[in-house]
Amino acid sequence: MAGTSLNSIVRGRAQGLILADTSQHQISRSVFATLALCETKRLARAHTAAIHSLSIDAVQHRYVLSTGTDTSIQLFDLESTGQINPTRCVLAGSGHTNTVTSVEWYSVDNGMFSTASLDHTVKIWDAHAMTEASQFDLECRVFSQKMSPTGAHALIAAGCESPYIRLCDLRSGAFAQSLLAHESASMSVDWSPVDAYMLASGGTDGRLQLWDIRQAGSHVCDFGNSESNTCAHDGSINGLLFTDDGQRLVSAGLDHCARVWNTASPQTPTVEIQTGAENDKPRTSTTLSTKTVEMALTTATDGTTSTKVLFIPSTSTCEVLVVDVCTGKVITRLDAHFASVTCAAWRPSFGELYTGGADSNVVAWSMREVLDSTQAALRTNAWSDSEPDDNV
Repeated sequence: MAGTSLNSIVRGRAQGLILADTSQHQISRSVFATLALCETKRLARAHTAAIHSLSIDAVQHRYVLSTGTDTSIQLFDLESTGQINPTRCVLAGSGHTNTVTSVEWYSVDNGMFSTASLDHTVKIWDAHAMTEASQFDLECRVFSQKMSPTGAHALIAAGCESPYIRLCDLRSGAFAQSLLAHESASMSVDWSPVDAYMLASGGTDGRLQLWDIRQAGSHVCDFGNSESNTCAHDGSINGLLFTDDGQRLVSAGLDHCARVWNTASPQTPTVEIQTGAENDKPRTSTTLSTKTVEMALTTATDGTTSTKVLFIPSTSTCEVLVVDVCTGKVITRLDAHFASVTCAAWRPSFGELYTGGADSNVVAWSMREVLDSTQAALRTNAWSDSEPDDNV
């Protein structure tokens, strides 16, 4: 709520003036509305061109990887303060030979990470030595790649300039499966964080699909109205992200919209968010290499909120939209980049957001207003009589 302080919300709930469910959302919005440029740390400008991907390790939440057009891969230690220089890197030209579109830590071991590139390859890296361990040649440009956050299998799903989603098996070093998913390019992919074998894909055909790779047919459903032949987006889907409970899937498109879908009822989105100006024309697939976006979500372990908060790089401005996933309302807009923002990464439990953009900067954000011990106790009391909300 604009203009409502955190203290007044907590006081109102403690005095019984605000309902528990209402106070949960108000406190959440109030806390996240204080996101601003971090005052204690700044990441050095280590790239010479646009940044396309960021990844924070899921083990310690301590290290962030960045990569992009200059083909270098930079590793920063987030426990440092002041100006943070990369602690290790892969020099430009020494690994990939074209734009690196995606980087991701292995979910159960921060000694390994993977990357995808327009040079047709997915590479696996030793994070300690920053050396290549293996690679897969997909014979076409690769736009996205994801490893399962569950760690239940060793498959990397790759979305590329092909109708097929390719599943790369780290154990065998071979392709395990190919899913004929889209009419043209399979632009974006994401694994369910709950069901290790459920995979979502978005293509340049505007179709958003769900797959169970254990089944012979694999295809589970399409999102959108199949009876009216309505696709999930009017144009390419350039970003996908499951919520941490696996119940919702967020899709971003070149039609300047982000949509939140319930995986149990995929016919219509539950929330729609405008990510560009209303008079902006939908973008086509002619600029695929620079138009993928990486969104970020808060997690259930953050402790700062009962509301899932989504961070969306805007497709037509230099802003990051901070959005309540439940309502679709924009909590605040973050503006510090000098060119379009391409990726966002949330640091769980630390209240920090990191964003990368076409200006070659990685920007650190933090919440200015945090709860002291008295406020935290009041907040706990404020939420204690609230029943779990299945719609959040």
